[in-house]
Amino acid sequence: MKRLLIIAYYYPPLGMGGVKEPLPYVKFLSDYGWRPEVLTVKPILYYAYDRALERDFAKFAEVQRAGSLDPARLLWLAGVRRAGFGSGGFRHGGALSRLQHVLLKPDPKVLSVPFFYAKGRRLGRGGRFDALLVIAPPFSHLRLADRLARSFDIPWVAYLADRWVDGWVAKTTGPLARPVALRGEARAVESARAVLCASPVETEDLRMRYPAAARKIVWAPLSYDPEPDADLGPVERDPSRFLVSMVGTHRDDEGLPTVCRALARLAGENPARRIVLRHVGTSVGRPFLDVARENGAGAFTEVLGQVPYRESLRQQRAADVLLLTAARDNPHGLPGRTSDYVGAGRPVLLVSANRAARRTLERFDLGAAHDDDDDEGVYRSLKGALEGTGPLSRPVPVAARRFFAAPARAEQLAKILDRWDGDRAR
Repeated sequence: MKRLLIIAYYYPPLGMGGVKEPLPYVKFLSDYGWRPEVLTVKPILYYAYDRALERDFAKFAEVQRAGSLDPARLLWLAGVRRAGFGSGGFRHGGALSRLQHVLLKPDPKVLSVPFFYAKGRRLGRGGRFDALLVIAPPFSHLRLADRLARSFDIPWVAYLADRWVDGWVAKTTGPLARPVALRGEARAVESARAVLCASPVETEDLRMRYPAAARKIVWAPLSYDPEPDADLGPVERDPSRFLVSMVGTHRDDEGLPTVCRALARLAGENPARRIVLRHVGTSVGRPFLDVARENGAGAFTEVLGQVPYRESLRQQRAADVLLLTAARDNPHGLPGRTSDYVGAGRPVLLVSANRAARRTLERFDLGAAHDDDDDEGVYRSLKGALEGTGPLSRPVPVAARRFFAAPARAEQLAKILDRWDGDRAR
């Protein structure tokens, strides 16, 4: 069996959606002739941890850990154990968080590169690996992957989970950020065997920016694991309740107010029907419940907070409608929870102008899509769901679940790697 080194800075026991990218490859690549091994960072300060997820994946791949001098690692070494979302300090989007991106290019994780390179070189002695996969962000690890692959004389593949050149870091962290990103992106696209993109819009944009490399730029959306369904068991929905759930991070600049107003209107029109708006996850900026109260939905809103990954899957399957929003500072990226929503099989209500999410929803017939100021359209879609009619009354099509399933992503990568191996053999 051939061996693949996966470089993934964000990996369990870190939690939340940012660790999902390598998981389908870790769990399912061995079914297609490739044995994965993961190189990740030693313990760091992070927003959430999921030990259960770490235990679930420990049996699928050996995990090696490298040091770092980036702020998240140094804070952990200094004894700090609690991070969060908000507007200050090293919190997400805070002043110090932005400052570190201004000072350290292409990103603060560049301070982990020497440690990862040294560890990777030791692991790869004697031709141990046949190929390399790197997950970005952090984008500084694209250069790391190129250097390691050249030293081993093996191909490497880049997985771009977020936009780099047009992402918030390149746009808001100083005049050098975008030129640095452009140079790094061009170098990666030129030298990688393939570039996998989580967003269909980013895939198209990269192909337009690098037409000579268009054939090796591939859409590979985040996926869901179909196997936990058996572990979760049956999840029953309460027929007396109409439950709209948002599972994941909420940002107060998204479409929640429109949904709250529509549900408040429906609650007034249907006093005999119990309507519930539920949030499972964290909030960036104003708390979810505060936004709901300001828009008339506070009386029937529930906030469960951050839960383990398996419980989040159960919550998705219990919903009548799953609410999907997308940050306005990333209008082209496909929200990470889209794939889990597809796996849950419940209809999706998108309230956002996000191009990638809208295109995906329409292509796979996942539900209904509206701009975040379309109060009447959102109301009509939710009213149809409540009455059992319209696009939000239908389950997710089987073809969509098959496309977004983790084994399909693993098979896609294995074919790319095997094709290179065949070329080398000839």
